[in-house]
Amino acid sequence: MAYFTTKQGYFFLCSDISSEEKRKLDDFLLVLEESGVGRIIEDADDRKGAGGRPSYNPYRMFATILYAFSRHSGSLRRIEESMRFDTRFMYLMEQDEPSYVTISRFCNNVVVTRQREIFSCIMSAIIRKYKFDVSDVFVDGTKLEANSNKYKFVWKPRRKHDRLNEGLRTIISSYFDLPPGKKEFISKEIAGFLSRLKEKIEKAGLAVASGSGHRQAQIVRDFHSLEKMLLKTLEYEEIEAICGPGRNSYYKTDRDATAMCLKADYYSGLGSNMHAAYSLQILVAKGFILDYLVSQDRADARTLIPLLDSYHADYASYPRRLCADSGYGSLDNYRHMDSVGIENFVKPPAWQKMVSGEYVDLYRFDEEGNLFCLDGRKAVLLEGGNTHSRGKDTRFYRVENCRRCSYKPYCMRALKERNGQARTFEASRELTAFRSAAIRNLLSPKGIEMRINRSSQVEGAFGVIKQDMDYDRVRRRGLDNVSAECMLVCLGYNLRKLFALMEGRGKTDYWMAPDGLEPETLKEISMKKLMKRHLKSKNETLRKEYKYKKGTVAKR
Repeated sequence: MAYFTTKQGYFFLCSDISSEEKRKLDDFLLVLEESGVGRIIEDADDRKGAGGRPSYNPYRMFATILYAFSRHSGSLRRIEESMRFDTRFMYLMEQDEPSYVTISRFCNNVVVTRQREIFSCIMSAIIRKYKFDVSDVFVDGTKLEANSNKYKFVWKPRRKHDRLNEGLRTIISSYFDLPPGKKEFISKEIAGFLSRLKEKIEKAGLAVASGSGHRQAQIVRDFHSLEKMLLKTLEYEEIEAICGPGRNSYYKTDRDATAMCLKADYYSGLGSNMHAAYSLQILVAKGFILDYLVSQDRADARTLIPLLDSYHADYASYPRRLCADSGYGSLDNYRHMDSVGIENFVKPPAWQKMVSGEYVDLYRFDEEGNLFCLDGRKAVLLEGGNTHSRGKDTRFYRVENCRRCSYKPYCMRALKERNGQARTFEASRELTAFRSAAIRNLLSPKGIEMRINRSSQVEGAFGVIKQDMDYDRVRRRGLDNVSAECMLVCLGYNLRKLFALMEGRGKTDYWMAPDGLEPETLKEISMKKLMKRHLKSKNETLRKEYKYKKGTVAKR
């Protein structure tokens, strides 16, 4: 007996979508119509003037792609399948069924090239239509794994290139005069020295042949060494040009991807292995993603200024207040926010320890700019500037006679010379002032409101994108393509929230600080407890080192 064989054919009727679902789709299309994004698509469409009947409607195609990113992860083959079998997609596409190749070509020709205009145009229309107050914004970032081979990474050869330059200087200086401070050589210079060295060899009547059975003079051996060094220099220059000045690695299968440590590591689970990845930064207000930035930076601190500049370019204004976590608390970010008039609610790097009472500043500035240590002694400003380029905004201060200071073990715990009689501080008065202002703002009633909303809005946006939308790894390669894909993901998230508002499930009224809420105060710092904890951890470390050394000696 046959259990699974079909014995009779059936005629399936195409069922129409519900009136409520059709109303939502019509409202969605109306938002796109009012935004003016159709003119951008018309300008970017490369099929104009090609002749013949168009294979698809580009405006409906764009609307369907956006709707697909709001329903699922946005895979091209899944979009193609949805257009064939999902009645909502059939309604949007007017029953056209383009293949995934056609969808990919449309994304490359239209979406990738005009992504910034498309995003700002649609989001400006949503803000105008629903009259959102976007004066309070929240920023955060995450790392997305790239579509690249995990083991095809290349590191920038800084140390190797330095050693190569030392060898080049040794050989070239033996035959030619070099400037006293000449330490770096480019391939063009090396080629010039190589041709001049060959002329010297020919004038001396020597042969440049190499291989076994040829006794070579020293100048000939140096000539062949210089040839190999030239090839190596070309290789290093190519790697450094691909990496650029802002990163130290790239991947062969996706040269724009950078080696980063992800939070979730499917190898060890510890997030300690390097993966090809991109950094996605978003700016959120009222639960909507107002702007995005795909970056190659591994740290968040350098991405805030480009994100704010992008926001200003899209909306012709800056937000009024900004809240972000401690990863963005750098002097450049504080200074930029102050220059454009953004109220600072960015946590300083030691915020968590400040809240728990485990952090104390080792120095403070008075109104006249003098630095005082924990013991209340005035420091002397040292002349001579800074020792490294990253500390160009800092100054050096020195406190003498620390022998009898009761805070010396805690103050010098991070120094190599812990038994010194003086303490040198590298400090910036400007950064200290910005941090103090940020702490005051964060502890105020408005700061409490901003901190609570940051956790629910921007962290919630990433939770929906990664969990509900099943998007934690990019599919396209190249910075522009990945940026366009993340733009569609952000628009898809906004559309999910917009549909929830249409259904009456969504909300834009987040928690607000009630009237009469008292400002928060930091936990009182007890130097006695900090000193006791430091001595306890120090004794435990010494005990572990002693046990390790004792066990090593016993084994020997």
